Amino acid sequence: MSAKKFIKTVKNAKRGIAFSKKFKHRLIGSLALFLGLLFGCALLVWWQEKNFTGSYIDSLWSVLFTLIGQGEFAASPRTFGGRIIVFLLSIFGVALFGVVFAEVMQRLINSQLKRMLGDMMGINSCKFEGHVVICGWNGRGVYLIRELEASGREIALIAKERPNNLSSDVFFVQGNPSEREILIKAGIEKAQGAIILGDPNFGDDDSHSILIGLAIEAMAPEVYTVMELHDPENERYARYAHVDDILYTDSLIADITAMCTHNEGISAFIRDILSTADEGHSFASFDAPNEFEGKTIKDLFEYFRERNALPIGIITPPDIKGHVTVSEWISTVNPSPETVIKLPMKAVCIVKDNYSEITKE
Repeated sequence: MSAKKFIKTVKNAKRGIAFSKKFKHRLIGSLALFLGLLFGCALLVWWQEKNFTGSYIDSLWSVLFTLIGQGEFAASPRTFGGRIIVFLLSIFGVALFGVVFAEVMQRLINSQLKRMLGDMMGINSCKFEGHVVICGWNGRGVYLIRELEASGREIALIAKERPNNLSSDVFFVQGNPSEREILIKAGIEKAQGAIILGDPNFGDDDSHSILIGLAIEAMAPEVYTVMELHDPENERYARYAHVDDILYTDSLIADITAMCTHNEGISAFIRDILSTADEGHSFASFDAPNEFEGKTIKDLFEYFRERNALPIGIITPPDIKGHVTVSEWISTVNPSPETVIKLPMKAVCIVKDNYSEITKE
């Protein structure tokens, strides 16, 4: 395209955009008018310039090139009717094209801008399924997200404010995680799990966390919920919320610190098996297969060793009636090999991170 023709095309485009600001029809009407002019002019070209010889598609192609000031027909129409068509296309055709183009671009930009602002401000609804919802935020949240992302989990976070440097892959919802509307936005009903972090604004008061647990249980009782507590005295209240698992973060950190103090070099080992983000090893629990009913722990552990897993213990339900959450099952480290298996039972193993061979069977 020559410089002169390019300038002409730009001027026509500007004329079309200016015209679009005054044009009051909707996008569909503008598009219909533009297509009508396009196909109508193609028919006139086929008649005036080619006397209905050749292909109508070729005439349509000539009209399209005329809109951008290119092609033999745009440069030198052979008939007076052809000159009228070029004039109409150069003025009204480009103007209508500007209307349609400007309207489409404006809608696309507004849609994308609305979505981006909604994600940043936490006002959109989460579309994930089988994800993990983190309720609340504290200093441990950064490491928690790192571990969950390393395991391939999708994450939704509910917090009063968006944390600094939060990954764009994490869906953020701004608000109070104990409110029904906020939990719905985070997709709690389609989530696989929920983690309730202790809110530093409440200090050692666990009441807010328990309230969140009650809200999740009321909406999605099938979601596996893990709650972080400060005071062990509050565990009985958390059990009323039917929380599946409870962690005492402060005491856990203290126990690990003391262990590292008395056992030189063990800290690296602990970091390895407690993290899934280091391409090392981690803990995992697996349901004992049905065919092991009545067999021994030795048989079960041999089954896992053959699959490159290192079994270290079992988890069994207590001998009481009624439903008991897995977090209240009894854990036994290094059980006797001759113990007879009574299902249900879970085997706890050390496996390579992202290990999936056992779960596929």
